[in-house]
Amino acid sequence: MRRRLLAVLLALAVAACTFSRDVSIKTHQLDRPLAGGLVNSFNVEEQLKNGYVPEVLEFLAASGRSLESTRMLRLTGQALLERGDYRAAVLPLERAHAEEGRLAYRGEAAWLLSQAHYWGGNLGDAARWARTAQSEGVRVPDGWVAFLQSGLGRAVYGGPAPGDRTAMAMIFGRPDLPRVDVQVNDRQAGGIVFDTGASISLLTEEAADRLGVERVPDAVASAYGLHRVEFPLHFGWASTVKLGNVTLRNVPFGILPNDALEFDTEGSGSFRFIGVLGAHLLKEFDWQLDYNRHRIQGIKLDPAVPRGSKGQNLFFRRLKPMVRASLFQQPWFLFLFDTGSEPTMVTRSGLRRAKTGGMETAYPVTLEGIGKSKVSWGKLSNVTVGIDRFMIQYKDMVVKEENEGIEDGVLGSSFLLHFIVEIRFGAMTLTLERPYERLLREGGSAGETGITTSASPRI
Repeated sequence: MRRRLLAVLLALAVAACTFSRDVSIKTHQLDRPLAGGLVNSFNVEEQLKNGYVPEVLEFLAASGRSLESTRMLRLTGQALLERGDYRAAVLPLERAHAEEGRLAYRGEAAWLLSQAHYWGGNLGDAARWARTAQSEGVRVPDGWVAFLQSGLGRAVYGGPAPGDRTAMAMIFGRPDLPRVDVQVNDRQAGGIVFDTGASISLLTEEAADRLGVERVPDAVASAYGLHRVEFPLHFGWASTVKLGNVTLRNVPFGILPNDALEFDTEGSGSFRFIGVLGAHLLKEFDWQLDYNRHRIQGIKLDPAVPRGSKGQNLFFRRLKPMVRASLFQQPWFLFLFDTGSEPTMVTRSGLRRAKTGGMETAYPVTLEGIGKSKVSWGKLSNVTVGIDRFMIQYKDMVVKEENEGIEDGVLGSSFLLHFIVEIRFGAMTLTLERPYERLLREGGSAGETGITTSASPRI
């Protein structure tokens, strides 16, 4: 593991005058189906890296004893972890670790086990396996291990019963990121970004002190923003966090320098956030984000129920959710699912996999990211990205230079704001519906509520 393990992504776009935001929404159609026999014993590791998680699991289930036992166990555990079924991943990964004789592979299995326990809320076991990974050559930050150890005996995100529901108003617009008002330790926090692209929930130092977040001694690691700018990340705990009408107990936070979430952009002006709700918290619920009505609803999941489903398109990788998408109507690519990013972006590696003609470098687009970092990247014209039943053709799309940790691209609010978005972390699916479709299905009409089929919602 590299120190970038704890990278936190919060991207905000500043478009040059040559950059168009024009989009066209169409029915999702693939130019060709996914080829059969995609996974075999020679390429199974490569295809898992490419994001073909269901196909790899299907191959492993059918391959019997054709693969060596330790390799089979390691791949099964990793694929189950990426599917989101992190509890089921523990046994094969433990067996793979016990059987493996090569130190590098033992370290890899130990780190995967630490992730599985982290996702499952067993932070004491996550710390134990993180220390094992350290001893076997994986560079796990000591501050991260100290944070995990501080969770020993805590019922992380305790409180709500499975099925408990919550609803919150969504603050949206200038910049185009969803925010919600929450209470931390019974104190009003203010607007916090609903950020699936952040590994862990975050607060600035000032906000953490104001809200009474308990810092963990020696729990400090280096984190990286969107543009590889390094900054210190402390860790701490809030006794309670209230989201709408549900209250979570024992909630972990990363604590950032005060200026890390301050931005000064050409398009949206100056603004400042106090924090974000990250994927480790958000995965405790199924969510519906209604960008048009400015509403977010959630249902608490049963932690004992296995995750994943047939036809799922949402996966976990590097402590973040990834969504399966088509690119240029070709299957399949992994995009970081990031409600905390304004732009939808593609990476150079994604373009190489799609075998496109390359990036138009003559029109750089400036983005500002977490840690007050700025970078100019290129753009590509007439890019089509498809999720679930819909695909959007962008007249222009940002092309991200480096791609570690976000695979083939980033799915941001420039895509999501056109839909009612269902995030089912139980089934591990991301589904989309147009607002007028929901109204018609519920017996209303677009005209009755003023909703149109093309306008982007604003506050």
